[in-house]
Amino acid sequence: MKFSLIAVIVVALAIGSESASLVKRDAPAELDKIAKYFQDLVDNLKNVEGAELANKANAYLEQSRAQFQPMVEKLQEQLKPFSGNIEEQIKPLAASVQSQVAPLAGMVQTHVEDMIKFVADQAKAMLPPQ
Repeated sequence: MKFSLIAVIVVALAIGSESASLVKRDAPAELDKIAKYFQDLVDNLKNVEGAELANKANAYLEQSRAQFQPMVEKLQEQLKPFSGNIEEQIKPLAASVQSQVAPLAGMVQTHVEDMIKFVADQAKAMLPPQ
């Protein structure tokens, strides 16, 4: 039993160390590819003039806008009835909430005014007579 456990551990260590050495050998190649990609990107960006880059970006934005404009208009057309329907449903709800909140707001205002008057009276009482 102990021998088989030791054999399994030795095999696992051998496989792990071999796979680690393979990864170590493959990693520089991958790093070289990534470094070359970014170096090429930097070189290309250096070669492109600032105005040329801005013109290309503007052309791309205009092309994208032209491509998406019909979809946006179609979506707006589809949402118009839906937004009207929502507005019709919300107006009665808002009126109901407002009618329920108005008395509470009046009560709160009255309590706050009473509290301010009480604090002012207490402050006047603490001041020395003049």
